[in-house]
Amino acid sequence: MRFALMLCLALAACVPANQPVRGPAGPVFAVTDPRELIVLTAEDPAILIAGTRDLGYTVRAIHPLNNLSDTLVVFRIPNGTTIAAAIAEVEAAIPGVTAGANHLYRLQTDADGGRSYAAQMIGWPAGGCRARARIGMIDAGVLPDHPGLADGRIRERVFTDSSAPPATDHGARMAELLIGPNRLRGTPLYSANVIDPDLGTGDAAGVVSILRGVDWLAANGVDVVNISLAGPRNKLMDRALGRAAADGMVLVAAVGNLGPDQPPQYPAAFPFALAVTAIDRDRRVYRRAIRGPHVDIAAPGVDILLAPGGRMTVSSGTSMAAPFVTGVVAADPALAALGVETLRTELARRATDLGAPGRDTVFGVGLIGAPSGC
Repeated sequence: MRFALMLCLALAACVPANQPVRGPAGPVFAVTDPRELIVLTAEDPAILIAGTRDLGYTVRAIHPLNNLSDTLVVFRIPNGTTIAAAIAEVEAAIPGVTAGANHLYRLQTDADGGRSYAAQMIGWPAGGCRARARIGMIDAGVLPDHPGLADGRIRERVFTDSSAPPATDHGARMAELLIGPNRLRGTPLYSANVIDPDLGTGDAAGVVSILRGVDWLAANGVDVVNISLAGPRNKLMDRALGRAAADGMVLVAAVGNLGPDQPPQYPAAFPFALAVTAIDRDRRVYRRAIRGPHVDIAAPGVDILLAPGGRMTVSSGTSMAAPFVTGVVAADPALAALGVETLRTELARRATDLGAPGRDTVFGVGLIGAPSGC
């Protein structure tokens, strides 16, 4: 199985729910609940629960992640204990588990304005390409009246407990870039709706919903997963997504939109993910794109013209660029079967160099090329 994803995690701290936390390097992160601890265990969760009961931890939820060979357990932290202290205490008490905060991951797009230039720029065929791999996305859900839900082109599951209506059409925009007109054909899109309308400004997801979504995609044999989320480094995400990658999944992730002077965002910065940055029609990097040695490749992502639900929109951001890379990988059988390191090498061979000669921290190996044999 393969994945193409995009995500991020980070530091453990105790803060009010949805309130910003400033990490050592400066970026602001947030958690869903300052009294909540997330723990992954490969053993019987009863061992973890029994080992933490006397420490004052109470169980809020248990989510088996069978396809990631783990169980996710959500605890309430004892009064007076910070998240950082809870992580250290639980990991010391129960060897082999990974504990962390339920950080927020935000969609990486700006509705600040066309797709027409983007396809031509990378050499994508006018009629689209047949998918040679099963695709999925970790994102917001598509709206209930989306025609793809009715005709089976989109198969979606929700991984939040919120009953609020969606606050963003980002999922519909990603679906259009992946399986819309003249894009990938001949495959359903597995959509893991992880965005909670009650978190942040309705554009954020917690670690629990993301990992449950990844497990569901794995259960459905998804090969390539597109992820438009970015956030701080998180040990839980590292463990779970790293395991998915080790099982043959390719992760394609947007590098994030915090700005060129900010540190790497995750999951794009994990070594097992493909990190995608965005450029405009003049091949200039998106002004807010994260930079760094982890950047793998560039794709069009500025002033992308879309029509989700028949309403024309123009959007920019690194999340707009990621689906072009996902599409190239999924359409080319020579790419879809490769591990991430070999895939990097092959994408570099086909890319058009941008910026400084060779790989650089702004564009990676350069502009992605269309799939061969499509």
